[in-house]
Amino acid sequence: MSASLRQLRFVCAVADEGSFLRAAEAMNISQSSILAAVEAAEADLGARLFERRRARGVVITPAGERYLIAARQLLVAEQDFNHRVKGLNDRHGPLRIGCFEPFGAMFMVEVLGRLRARLGAITVELFEADQPRLKRFLDRGEIDLALAYDLGPDFEGAITEICRAPPHAMVPLSSPLALQPSVSIEDLARQPLVLLSQPVTVTYLLTLFDYASQRPEVSFKSRSYSTVIRAVGAGFGCTVLNLRPPRPLEVETGCLRLPIDEGLPGPKLIAVDRYGDRKPRLLRAFIEELCGYFGTRAPEVLAAE
Repeated sequence: MSASLRQLRFVCAVADEGSFLRAAEAMNISQSSILAAVEAAEADLGARLFERRRARGVVITPAGERYLIAARQLLVAEQDFNHRVKGLNDRHGPLRIGCFEPFGAMFMVEVLGRLRARLGAITVELFEADQPRLKRFLDRGEIDLALAYDLGPDFEGAITEICRAPPHAMVPLSSPLALQPSVSIEDLARQPLVLLSQPVTVTYLLTLFDYASQRPEVSFKSRSYSTVIRAVGAGFGCTVLNLRPPRPLEVETGCLRLPIDEGLPGPKLIAVDRYGDRKPRLLRAFIEELCGYFGTRAPEVLAAE
């Protein structure tokens, strides 16, 4: 086989994105380079990796599935090699963190500020994305750590459980519910719902209303955590959220967070990396600050799962 690591990354991008065009856009290269990499791999293998569908992207073949498993294993090995030999214990970075989109507005700047106060000047690259894309970033070695909920895609690597995130309600101050010390899921089901419409999260949030006798009418949807909160404050309805920052956010004007009476299932906030017990010092320090921010203790030994 004559495929280079660069070609393998291009082939994996086609599988991840579902088309040559989207793969080219994701890798920031020409579509012809993507096509050439796939055709070279198919020539080496003597079989099709993808079935082409006009105007509908590609479908991976059984041979392509086996090829991709081997390709991803090799790319992970390359990532591990690079981590070992490129001086990643530099205390100043860069630190590449991928986080579930709402976390950026919720707490990431505060946690990174604590890290900077502790270590001095640091360089940070923050990748804000939905959870399926975070998994792809981590699998490709584009980020050092993914910060997400333990919902949806199964992340592979060393997993640090940061804290639990039980659901709670956010209601407008103009609502009669704001006069109560807590609300029930039945209370919320009778109100218009402002919905955080992130992949995976939207399914989880709507499933919580299976504990009520009805599902609410969705009055407002947004992928943005800040926009959802602003919509609640503007009176569009109530919402259900998970992580609760230690201090109210600036956008919470006109809103009130309330506990939900029922013990509804909630996800955990997790940090996932591929370093195992060989984490760079800067990454370890970030995890420690993250745990400290949420009032938990960073474990000394992080188990790979």
